Amino acid sequence: MKTVRIREKIKKFLGDRPRNTAEILEHINSTMRHGTTSQQLGNVLSKDKDIVKVGYIKRSGILSGGYDICEWATRIWVEDNCPGWKEGTPIIIDQEGNITMGDDMKKN
Repeated sequence: MKTVRIREKIKKFLGDRPRNTAEILEHINSTMRHGTTSQQLGNVLSKDKDIVKVGYIKRSGILSGGYDICEWATRIWVEDNCPGWKEGTPIIIDQEGNITMGDDMKKN
């Protein structure tokens, strides 16, 4: 039952724009009484058919250097805002909110 509530809360949170895994984890843990772990969150995000990975962002850590964090969106948001999107193609949203699709964000 807990996983069902987490799924619904994630879909509602992703309804207006894509978010990265860290933002989603922070939202879940700050709005739910018992929260979730990053591993459980990763399982929910990767297995839910209504949620898709749309890209990566770079994060820099003090000890670990740089690393990638996945960006997630709902299929409904992608269909409404990115017609012609093919799964696996990154979605790029600039600071002004302009949306483009491209392969230049794929992991090396």
